[in-house]
Amino acid sequence: MKYVLFVATDPAGEPTDENPQAWVERWNDRGVRVEGRPLKPAAETKTVRVRGDQVLVTDGPFAETTEWIAGYDLIEAADFDEAVEAAASHPMATGGRIEIRPVEPLDLGPDMGNAPHEGDAPASRFLGIIRTDPSAPPCPPESAAVAEWVRDGLASGRYLGGEHLRPVEDATLVRRRGGELLLTGGAYTDVPEWVSGIVFIDGDWQQAINYLSRCPMARSGIAELREFWRDFS
Repeated sequence: MKYVLFVATDPAGEPTDENPQAWVERWNDRGVRVEGRPLKPAAETKTVRVRGDQVLVTDGPFAETTEWIAGYDLIEAADFDEAVEAAASHPMATGGRIEIRPVEPLDLGPDMGNAPHEGDAPASRFLGIIRTDPSAPPCPPESAAVAEWVRDGLASGRYLGGEHLRPVEDATLVRRRGGELLLTGGAYTDVPEWVSGIVFIDGDWQQAINYLSRCPMARSGIAELREFWRDFS
């Protein structure tokens, strides 16, 4: 089973001298960690929404929250217990918080399979974080439209992969405080706009914004564009 671990900040986190690279090597050696990268600060986010015929691009994240996604790791665990073990041993379980989200296959039709993402993110410049938006007019994306968007991205080199996530009700929050492991249901921050998927995008800022603005999910949701740190290996 694949899981995305959202590595999030937390003002209530505790100082830790644990080595993140040691965590990476441990779970790489076990064949559990597929990949992962840190993101530049949330303040450098571009947020893209499409409402009607209007493309709305704003600076900054979708909402001002004290907890924000600082990076991600994609793992393939034997079961949920192993996913919790990996998350709980991450240094940011102490210094921040880890949200575990199960990956859910997205059927894009017989000619697309599931458009799997298999370790392509290190080649991408941006992470697109797709969120729901309860305040937006309902506009459920059709699988054919999503497949066409993916095909266009593959042809142009913008799309390098993505993951569709199970609903936030299936999220598990992992923290360590005072040496105690805390597991709770829910996302890293309490907002109604929850993450429904991630997409790996290459190109420059304008190319990435243009591509995200054509995402069918941007019509009824929110698309955040976050840049990866380029010098991370």
